[in-house]
Amino acid sequence: MKKIIIVNLILVIALGCDPGDSLEANFLNSSEQDLSVVFSSSEYPHLNQNLFINKKQKKIYVQIDKKGTITNILTFMDFDSIYITNTSNEVLKVYKADTPGKNIYNVDEYWQKREPSKNFFEYTYEITAEDIR
Repeated sequence: MKKIIIVNLILVIALGCDPGDSLEANFLNSSEQDLSVVFSSSEYPHLNQNLFINKKQKKIYVQIDKKGTITNILTFMDFDSIYITNTSNEVLKVYKADTPGKNIYNVDEYWQKREPSKNFFEYTYEITAEDIR
């Protein structure tokens, strides 16, 4: 009887576990030129990075497999600015947290979100030719 209680308790715990969520954040370059998305932080320089994206291509910015629910994992508040450059390192567009209009920082408004499978979320920010004029 004791073994049956222990087995049932283990089953209840195992069935109640959250399988975890996964997240993938992508940048889609729909323009006709190769671009870089540059993440710049003066306070956290170790976070600085440059994401090169060929024209008409999609590039993964971050991929996260995490136990539990992913909440607010896609935030850019540690960056002073995020800017887009061409292959000549010419700055085409600068985003700051308070930049009006289409803005990388505003994930809820300007990122496409889909759930291709249970517990897997895909976010995509599209950079168009109009964005970098």
